Amino acid sequence: MKYLNVLVAGALLCGASDLALAKDVTFTVTDTPGHWFDTGVDIAGTRSLGIIAPGDMVKFKQKVESRHTITSLIWPSNAGPKELLDQDTANVKNHHVKLHTPGLYVWVCKLHPYMLAGVIVDDPTTTTLDAGGNTVAAYDIGEQLTLLVKKEVTDTNLTFDSNSDLGLRALRAFFLVTSPSNWKDYTKVGQAYKPVYPAVPVVVTGGAVVPDLNAALQLAFDGDIIPVQIKPSTSGVGEVWVDTQFELTATKGPRFPGTMSVLGTTSWDVTKKIGLPAQKMNNGHNLWPTNDQTQMYQTEWHGKSLFVLDRVTGTLLQEIELGHDPAHVMTRVDTEQVHVGLNGEDSVVELNRDLTTGWLTYGRAISMQDPNNPSKQTQPHAHWMGFDGHHMVAPNSNSADSTLYEFTGLNTGNVLAKHDTGAVAIASGMMPDSSKYYVANYLGHTISVMNGPVARTHGASNGLKGAGVYAIGEKIKDINLLEGYNPVTGCGTGCVDGLIGGFPVQTPVSPDGKFVITGNTLGGNITIVDTATDTIVRIIPCDPGCHGVNFGAKAGGGYYAYVTPKFSNRLIVVDYDKNNDGILDPVADPKEHIAGWVILANNGVSNDDAISGNYGQGAQGVMPIPNVYNGWVQKLPADWCGQLTVSQRSPFPGTPITPCTP
Repeated sequence: MKYLNVLVAGALLCGASDLALAKDVTFTVTDTPGHWFDTGVDIAGTRSLGIIAPGDMVKFKQKVESRHTITSLIWPSNAGPKELLDQDTANVKNHHVKLHTPGLYVWVCKLHPYMLAGVIVDDPTTTTLDAGGNTVAAYDIGEQLTLLVKKEVTDTNLTFDSNSDLGLRALRAFFLVTSPSNWKDYTKVGQAYKPVYPAVPVVVTGGAVVPDLNAALQLAFDGDIIPVQIKPSTSGVGEVWVDTQFELTATKGPRFPGTMSVLGTTSWDVTKKIGLPAQKMNNGHNLWPTNDQTQMYQTEWHGKSLFVLDRVTGTLLQEIELGHDPAHVMTRVDTEQVHVGLNGEDSVVELNRDLTTGWLTYGRAISMQDPNNPSKQTQPHAHWMGFDGHHMVAPNSNSADSTLYEFTGLNTGNVLAKHDTGAVAIASGMMPDSSKYYVANYLGHTISVMNGPVARTHGASNGLKGAGVYAIGEKIKDINLLEGYNPVTGCGTGCVDGLIGGFPVQTPVSPDGKFVITGNTLGGNITIVDTATDTIVRIIPCDPGCHGVNFGAKAGGGYYAYVTPKFSNRLIVVDYDKNNDGILDPVADPKEHIAGWVILANNGVSNDDAISGNYGQGAQGVMPIPNVYNGWVQKLPADWCGQLTVSQRSPFPGTPITPCTP
């Protein structure tokens, strides 16, 4: 990958113009896709960037019910501690900070880490000459930048030259995330994908001037041609539900975005769009079915509610208010209780289900704190339930650790362990026998391998203790998703498939326990980890904002991994094991693992509210039907069970659950 000082000579001056310099900058916090931190002023397609002078103020004004943190993500390495922000508790309070040190500052919400705000503190004496010899402003990014990767913004974090591959990636990522016009659109077949960035000079490490940031970024990353849709040649089983979280509908508008897109795995087309226009369903984020697959549970990540829908008709059956920012939902397989992580609070809510009517009632809030050693607010995100209903693991985005909880009976239980993982622990997955679990650390760029509650010795091949035995819930190792990556020069020979992960999100374990597949936002790639060695074995190209992953049954045996990128409008179907032998296919090109994709911007299908914008964009939560994970697959009714092979009905031999009978 080329980096900035290589691009100085090749970049062309394309009508560069001065950015607007403000006295102070105020960001209004919103739920509107792409404009989550909104100045109201458009700069090259983004309304989330401000330019101020040293000594000016940056203000954050909260006007929404959802909770957020204002957390320093990137800052000049010589900035003082008073120029950094972070909150121990997600809240709706206003915040401000006065900035003196020139350079680039970026803030993130640790609950919703696509929410970005950026400011350049510009030294007005920093100038350069344009192509005509005229003196123009040059914007000082900073000699060196620091990226938050540790638990606190004041910890030792990653410091790197702004004149580097990582510096270039960071700038590009900001303008991709905060400019909806830059999101990748797969309906534009045959057109070059070329996002637009500010066409201005920037000053980087050593005083080097990049005369045109737009030209530099486009030269380094962009220009691939949008291909014709390829549908998988082998059908899946059933259907797939996707939270197209940023899609807008006519009734609700940009204030309450989000739809559910349902697609068939035989036709590989979207068949239905559900927006729930009578409810706000604000940024619907994650889904899970009932054991009999007749109902779907849907969270609203920027709200307070869980929704229960009829899976066939898409009609609303129940809305139940839980608390702030419910993120992920799963069922306890043995009792059919429903568990929802409150990402804006400290607990996972447990709901009791009437097994006759399906009606949910509030049970209790299960704290993710260790009662013997409480920490700051945990803010659990994508928890995972054990195959037998006996355990739950939760990644805690604010306290940078994970909680292992044991259910000891109906409505009882206790925290077994709570151990550090990495910065913004965001998602988890569990082995089919609960022997290990995996935690994706969004800002740590790692996947933590944790010892599970089921007795099994994890020794030298997996960990750092040699042949030692790990305690329940203890970390075995961290898998580095930036393996082989040099922040200055980029990927060398040490990068798997010449690619990197980073900013990982959903990370489920395949139903047979062979692989962990993760969507990575930084690299825009998909990592595959072999659970026998807990090492990365392949990295597959994805799209900007690669996010959601879940496994579904493939017709004739084996599994597909369904992957959803936030900032493109397609669902990617990954066929990592074409001959269904449980071994990763030894293909030469990692792209060969992509069986095809489904364009999610299909608006001519059944819907309850007309689609009005961000067509098919924001795909995050993804849930195939039927649910084929160990424990749940054995609960399937005969009509679903009969469509699966014998091995799919009992994906992990040795577990004490009787396979379902069609």
